[in-house]
Amino acid sequence: MKRLIPTLVLVVLCIAGFWYASNKDFFREKKPEAQSLVTVKKEEVASYTIKSGDSVIELQQKDGKWTMTKPSPLPLNDYSPAGWVDSFNGATKDKSVDANPTDIAQFGLDKPAHEFTVTLTNGSKHTLSIGNPVAVQGFFYAKFDSSPEVFQLAEAKVTALAKQQMDFMDNSPIKVNYEQLRSMTVDWKGQKWTLTKTDTDKQSYEANWKLGDAVVKGGDASQYLDKAAFLTTDQLVKKAADVKGLDAPELKVELKDADTAGKETVSVYVGKLDGDNVWIAKQGGEWAYAIPVTGIQELSDKGKEPPKAP
Repeated sequence: MKRLIPTLVLVVLCIAGFWYASNKDFFREKKPEAQSLVTVKKEEVASYTIKSGDSVIELQQKDGKWTMTKPSPLPLNDYSPAGWVDSFNGATKDKSVDANPTDIAQFGLDKPAHEFTVTLTNGSKHTLSIGNPVAVQGFFYAKFDSSPEVFQLAEAKVTALAKQQMDFMDNSPIKVNYEQLRSMTVDWKGQKWTLTKTDTDKQSYEANWKLGDAVVKGGDASQYLDKAAFLTTDQLVKKAADVKGLDAPELKVELKDADTAGKETVSVYVGKLDGDNVWIAKQGGEWAYAIPVTGIQELSDKGKEPPKAP
C-alpha cells in the first residue's frame, strides 16, 4: 500500500494539472485577432464622406482643422471629426462570407445602405460599403474598396461610422474658462446676479468668490458656473443673423476673463425667447443655439440660492 501512495499522488497531480490547463484554454486553438481593413494616418486624411441613402455628410481637414462642407457648415466639437477616423481604422472583418460572389445584390451591396469613403491627401480613396443585415443578429454584409469579397462586419462598427450631423456639432453655446474667469453676470428678464472671483491669484477651486456680498468657496462656485457651461442644445444651430430680436434680448450673460499676463477680455452672450426655447448667440459670433427655457430659468434661479456656510 505504501508503494501505491506516490503513484496515487502523481495521478491526482496529473488530473489536477489537466483540469487547470483545460480551464485556461491551453488545449483550444486560439482564434486569430481580427485585422483592421485599413489603417490611415489622421494627418493624411483630406476628407471623408458618410453616405446613408440620400443623405451625405462630408468633412474636410486642412492644417489640422476640420470643417463640415455637406450638407451644410456647422460648428464642430473638438473630438468627433478625428474620432471618426479612429472608428474607420477600427473596422475589422468578422469573417468571410463569399470571396468572389456572382451577385452582390443578394447581400444588399448593389445599393449599399451606407458608404464610408476616406480620401487621402495623395488622392487615394478607401470605401467601406454596408449592405443588408446578416441572419445572425448583430452583423451586416460588407465589402471594402475594389475587392469582390463579401464579409461580415459587426453592427457596433457600423454604428460607430454611421453618424449624423448632430454627432459632430458643438452643442454648447456658452464657453466658460474656469481658470481665466474673473466674473460672470447673468441677466434673465431683469433678474440679475454676478459671481466674482476675489482671490484672482488662485485656482478657481481654491479661490474665494462672491455672489453679491456673500462669500462662495471655490468648490461651491463651480455649481453656479456649471449652470452656464453645461447648457446644451439638441437641435441644429442657426446662423445668428437669422434669429430676429437678438438686439433686444431677454437673456444676457457676460463673462470677464484675464489671461496669465493680466489682459482682460469680455464675452457677451445674448438670448431671444422663442416659444419653449431661447436662441443664444455670442455677440459677434456666427451661430445661435436653441436652449430650453427651463435650463435658462435654472441658471437664473441659481443666483437666488444662498451659498453654503464656510
